[in-house]
Amino acid sequence: MRILLVSAGSLLFAFISFWIVKLWGQSQIYNDYKHPMYAVTTELIEFTKPSFKNLDQDIKTKKFLYLDVAVTQDQKLVVPKRLWDKKEKPIRYCNSEDIKNDSILLQDYKTNLKNQFIIFNIIENTQAVHENFLFNMQQLGLEKGDNFIVVSPFEAPIKALKDIAPSFLFGTTIPEIAKLIAMQSMYVIEAVNIRADVIIHPLKIRNQKFYNEDLVKEMKRRNKRIIIGPISSAEKEEAIKLKPYGLIIED
Repeated sequence: MRILLVSAGSLLFAFISFWIVKLWGQSQIYNDYKHPMYAVTTELIEFTKPSFKNLDQDIKTKKFLYLDVAVTQDQKLVVPKRLWDKKEKPIRYCNSEDIKNDSILLQDYKTNLKNQFIIFNIIENTQAVHENFLFNMQQLGLEKGDNFIVVSPFEAPIKALKDIAPSFLFGTTIPEIAKLIAMQSMYVIEAVNIRADVIIHPLKIRNQKFYNEDLVKEMKRRNKRIIIGPISSAEKEEAIKLKPYGLIIED
């Protein structure tokens, strides 16, 4: 009998705690961050992720871009022109001159970038990458952060960059995506703490749908934009149904 009472009490406590957490999350008020990039257009934005073949041309001509970037040993921000083999020396250990045939130096496109809207995806996690990224933005004349979003799979550089450049727009890291999935699986997504301003992820994760009605509804309640991608052109129709802020289409 005592075991039954303890079990019932535990279940009641868990039930009450669950609803306290859920209702607390629903009661939170989130202000909309009035960033200049949000005022560009009220229509769906399509960012292009250039193929390696079209990289140079797309950077010169596309208004909305998604670029994988890395910082070289001599602190230059570059866009790789090919896939980097895991056995090769990482970009962070190479000087820009040594890899000039395999990468694009963003400084060479300074004029173009000022008139574009970009998602910079930092693909390597290295010491002081946040400081080097900010330094390169200053060199490009983009230090205000009015026309770009910065994202990375890695938590450390984004967290550190947020501390020194809080006015920038930030996308989700892999740990933040994992946190969203975990909290949603426990039906308390209302209580999740997300630093990112923009949720950036493809339609699926591990062959399962990432987006659903509850996730989209909660992120929009928090005034967080959703950008779906990178995705193929074939996935575009499905992504549009979620009514996101933007898409990233692979060229």
